[in-house]
Amino acid sequence: MKASAISHPNIALIKYWGRQDDGGRGLNLPLNDSVSMTKEGISGGSRLQSHTTVEFSGSIEKDMMVLEGREICGRELERVRLVIDPLRKIAGVESHFSIRSVNDFPTAAGLASSAAGFSALALASSSALGLDLTREELSTWARLGSGSAVRSLHGGFVYWHKGSSHETSFAEKVCEGGSFQLNAVIVIVNEGRKGISSDIGHEHAYTSPFNEIRTELSQKEALLVRSAILDNDLRTVGSIAERNSKYMHAVMMTSDIPLFYWQGETLKVIKSVHAMRERGIEVYFTIDAGPNVHCLCRPEDAPEVQKELECQDHVLRTIVARPAKDPHTIDEHLF
Repeated sequence: MKASAISHPNIALIKYWGRQDDGGRGLNLPLNDSVSMTKEGISGGSRLQSHTTVEFSGSIEKDMMVLEGREICGRELERVRLVIDPLRKIAGVESHFSIRSVNDFPTAAGLASSAAGFSALALASSSALGLDLTREELSTWARLGSGSAVRSLHGGFVYWHKGSSHETSFAEKVCEGGSFQLNAVIVIVNEGRKGISSDIGHEHAYTSPFNEIRTELSQKEALLVRSAILDNDLRTVGSIAERNSKYMHAVMMTSDIPLFYWQGETLKVIKSVHAMRERGIEVYFTIDAGPNVHCLCRPEDAPEVQKELECQDHVLRTIVARPAKDPHTIDEHLF
């Protein structure tokens, strides 16, 4: 009863921030639909992937997980159990688990490591337990550990339906990566772990006076972006994604636990994107819950965008990403 899986992070084009009131059931139901690109690194020394091995055995004395060489406990381990416990129940298995997981990109730095990690966890656990679940079904269980993990259960471009129950909040693929020509030049200005996690930030989104209008606009924009992706319309996707990112960070900054994820270097990258666009390079920015910036452009423009940003002193490194394929199980185990 052992399996391993590879999954990739995603970058939200329409953001998920804040949760519905579900009466304390912990379902991680978002306030609005969201849209994303699951991303695979093709330069910069990273494939942007999480590799997770899960084993269930009667000889394992307690549930345990090692992430990046560190045994996790407390809230982190409870989030893992939120995903695995219902899968164990479905499979009729009571054995404890042992898990090892590694990322080949910075963890907890606003690059969606939790999305990759929990989607890999759900896929590997399901496989180890011998369950035959669809990707849509599996996405609902991954959601219990990390909301954005819903979207990483698919490759390409993905739409997450907010739903109103466990069964109706799931992700489906919009299209494969080749249908919409998009690359993301990821600009890393800080590889450190965030002081306040996204998980905590979600709980305080409702305290911002701007959260209600962000939710309303995002719901409308999700449908617009989905249509634009299918039309291969970068201008619409990029301009809305850029605007939607600013909505989310405005809510973060004005919550009762204010989250200032942007740094001075973040603003310098934003200004560089504006300057490139003024020169005729079609590039847009979006930023998840961290200081690092994703610059969205056509594949043929990615080398120029990368060159422009990589030479700047405030940039640690860049990674060019394309739409990833679906997450998958592999025979290479971590233990």
